[in-house]
Amino acid sequence: MDGKILFSLENCVKCMQTKELLTDRDDIRIVTYPHEISDWTNEQLNEAKSHDVFDDLTITAPILWIDGRKTIGYLRIRKWFQDNK
Repeated sequence: MDGKILFSLENCVKCMQTKELLTDRDDIRIVTYPHEISDWTNEQLNEAKSHDVFDDLTITAPILWIDGRKTIGYLRIRKWFQDNK
């Protein structure tokens, strides 16, 4: 698996702030899951687990997944964007 995916949760202020950073980026796919894990579909559960972000999303969001590497949290993701314009 490769590519760039932003994993975010609904009703998450930091996730919304992070999405604002992506306004000019079409190379990053954004996925937004319900805030409550019990509301996730099987497809969402499988996607999060297959990208190894499920456990992280139970604790915090957002998570930027790039070719198997994870950048967790708004501040770290913002720094990544600043360094990779």
